[in-house]
Amino acid sequence: YKYYLDEGKIAEDYWIDIETLNREEKERLGYPTQKPEALLERIIKASSNEGDTVLDAYCGCGTTVAVAKKLDRHWIGIDITYQSISLILKRLEDSFGKGVLEQIELNGIPKDVESAVALANKKDDRTCKELEKWALLTYTNNRAIINQKKGADRGIDGVAFFQGEKGEAAKIILQVKSGNLKSGDIRDLQGTMTLEGAELGIFITLKEPTKAMLETAKAAGIYQSKFYRGESFDKIQIVTIGEILEEQKRLDIRLGMEVLKSAEKQKEVVGM
Repeated sequence: YKYYLDEGKIAEDYWIDIETLNREEKERLGYPTQKPEALLERIIKASSNEGDTVLDAYCGCGTTVAVAKKLDRHWIGIDITYQSISLILKRLEDSFGKGVLEQIELNGIPKDVESAVALANKKDDRTCKELEKWALLTYTNNRAIINQKKGADRGIDGVAFFQGEKGEAAKIILQVKSGNLKSGDIRDLQGTMTLEGAELGIFITLKEPTKAMLETAKAAGIYQSKFYRGESFDKIQIVTIGEILEEQKRLDIRLGMEVLKSAEKQKEVVGM
């Protein structure tokens, strides 16, 4: 092709001054398709004004959402899995402070036990799995690691870590049941804890546990920790989704290892 000087320059369809994220970047959150904030900032500034609404229908780890918030835009983020939503909530909290969560309207998650039961009874197995992920991440304040393995999971839906007796990372195994309970569920969890070398086990259930299950959990004993001012915890704890929703019950053990990488604190945008 020939281009003449008086025709001007044809607009390019690429930018070479914004590099892709490498593994060491502070804003990296582990998503292979994660885009640099600088790229989204340029796109949003070029296509919208302050106060406009930005939509990302596949919001993933929330780069668009975080940048839109920083640039004083309204935003709507959509994703199919609650794991992504929990990551975005943590990212926004790390970047803008806890107060930002009060400004967010969150749809698609259970608001009460009745809606949790309705989600659990849907025929689509993925919906049931997302309910279980929501319960696990909500109870642990988004600090658990979801078990991504397909097939037999050996009763491990997630794990979390806290500081053990010798300063090591001690394991907590989490299991979520949104369906029917069996009398041996707690014994099975106890066996999995032994095989995995876990110090604590958390059993989250939609239905109310039986008296026998509560007794089996209590019989597992107490974990005493010298790192937590002599605090003690039941080795196996049973938590209902009703308690998570209605009583805001959360894991009360200070976890020693963060799972969701903290997003870098946002710098003030000039003029805001």
